[in-house]
Amino acid sequence: MYMNKKRILIADDELVILKVIREELTNVGYEVETAKDGDEACQKFKEEKYDLVILDNKMPKKNGLDVLKEIKSINPNIIIIMMTAFGTINNAVEAMKLGAYDYITKPFDNDDLIYKVKQTFKFKDNTVNRLDNIKEETQLVGSSKKIKEIRKKIEKIKNLDTTILITGESGTGKGVVARDIHNLSNRNKEPFIHVNCAVLPASLIESELFGHEKGAFTGASEIKKGKFELAEKGTIFLDEIGTLDQNLQAKLLTALQEKKFEKVGSSKTIKLKARIIAATNENLEEAVKSKKFREDLYYRLNVITIECPPLRYIKEDIEEFVLYSVEKLNKRLNKNIEKISSEVWEIFMNYNWPGNFRELENTLESSIALSNGNLLLEEDLPLRIKKKAGNLKGSNEYEERSILEVEEIKAIKKALERNDSHREKTAKELGISRRTLQYKLKKFDLL
Repeated sequence: MYMNKKRILIADDELVILKVIREELTNVGYEVETAKDGDEACQKFKEEKYDLVILDNKMPKKNGLDVLKEIKSINPNIIIIMMTAFGTINNAVEAMKLGAYDYITKPFDNDDLIYKVKQTFKFKDNTVNRLDNIKEETQLVGSSKKIKEIRKKIEKIKNLDTTILITGESGTGKGVVARDIHNLSNRNKEPFIHVNCAVLPASLIESELFGHEKGAFTGASEIKKGKFELAEKGTIFLDEIGTLDQNLQAKLLTALQEKKFEKVGSSKTIKLKARIIAATNENLEEAVKSKKFREDLYYRLNVITIECPPLRYIKEDIEEFVLYSVEKLNKRLNKNIEKISSEVWEIFMNYNWPGNFRELENTLESSIALSNGNLLLEEDLPLRIKKKAGNLKGSNEYEERSILEVEEIKAIKKALERNDSHREKTAKELGISRRTLQYKLKKFDLL
């Protein structure tokens, strides 16, 4: 007996594929409904409740992307897996941008699809559990001075209604900081809505943010609530704010100043109750000078600023972040990495991580997925990482010392002297791990 069966809707115009997938998923305990075209899929979704939708990209009446948009407008939280033919991966990528959770390419092995469905539900359930217990738990990892400063700032501003601007290179954790502010604030029971301004088409973003009335434009077949309204008294996180066009910048400025907005095609005002957090990896001051970004909007957003440092400036946080990520990835990938080889640690420290924390996490995910046993080895790492780390090692990069590095070397030398070269005591005094101290000794030729 299967209790509380998950309900799945599959839409595909190939009836043989529908039949086979339905049987396979039914056999492993799911309740499955099918639709033979896009129209039928949308109609069934409106009439019934589903936990997951599997959509073929190419269908009559409405294609997969159109169906995705329509059912996402009905239930933004529905999980969607796209099926796409090999050679049309671009469509799958577009689907991911529009809110699909994952995709699988045809032809595929049925076991692969079943595994993907199981992993999707597992991830969703874990996410719900994490969100239930996240009220006072921060995700910001690291013990460097810069990360500690960010934590202190979050603690000071978490309950303020003030607009916050988070800056930093791509992959430095701006989204993590935004979530931490929300999760630790008195708004944590309200929605947190992340809007990536860079991936939404210019023609859709106004409707996505502010909503629209029925008939407001071609294709607006029903009333739609925008993100600002859906956020209620929670937090709106406007990621990549620098990509907004001038017209939207003006409308956003008005909403922030007057604390109200209007849906597209409506003259009725709606009160803005949510807190606004914006983020950018661009230099907005330069964008203001070049007239690409409104100066008045910049100052309205830039009331409180948090700058996320690139990973290459806080390499002492690599160890803590890696250990934290390995624990997460072990659970997600069903692996059991218990130890990381010294060669891998050396590569991690020598590489400059232009993609920052995101690149490091992606590297760990691919490496752990390919690993055997419980030890992460150099051979598990991507070749490009090993090559670039090898090129940096022994280069002239550390020959020309910055003022900060000179001061750091002096501090390490003095600490070593005070502790009679005892490395564990020296690391403790400096507030870093022994492995980080070992890395710095090698980096500065102090061994």
